[in-house]
Amino acid sequence: MALIAIAIGSIWIGIVFSYAIKDLENFNLDKLDSANMPLVLYGNGIGFYEISSNHYNNSILVKVLDSNGNYLNMRTITNKETVNYFVFQHTGRFTLELTNLSAKSVQLTVEFGDTKYQEFLIPSLMIFIGACLLMFTGYTKLRNYMTAQPE
Repeated sequence: MALIAIAIGSIWIGIVFSYAIKDLENFNLDKLDSANMPLVLYGNGIGFYEISSNHYNNSILVKVLDSNGNYLNMRTITNKETVNYFVFQHTGRFTLELTNLSAKSVQLTVEFGDTKYQEFLIPSLMIFIGACLLMFTGYTKLRNYMTAQPE
């Protein structure tokens, strides 16, 4: 029963994540070149962006702007793989702006979207309850297990 609850909760989270609003694009940015990635997000929640680069030690300026031009997040990324999150409070068009500050051109793979964290509550509880049941049944089996002790 515990393993079934864990499996159903895990599959449910995978399905929710696969239906989340997200966009994936590839960019080739020369020195001081910029690119924009717009996306419409609904309601309020936590958005994310994942950026993968072909080189280490890049310098990429990343900005997340809302439809009014307000900065929700601004970071300089130097890693090869980066994931960051931002909070949005209203429905609107959000833009991920990328600027290459490196001395060389860089190839980027960028994923930008909504985490839909609100829909994870029930499947997360299923996984937690399944894990607790699994630990409890393991504890009861080990507690009742007798070993012969030499005298």
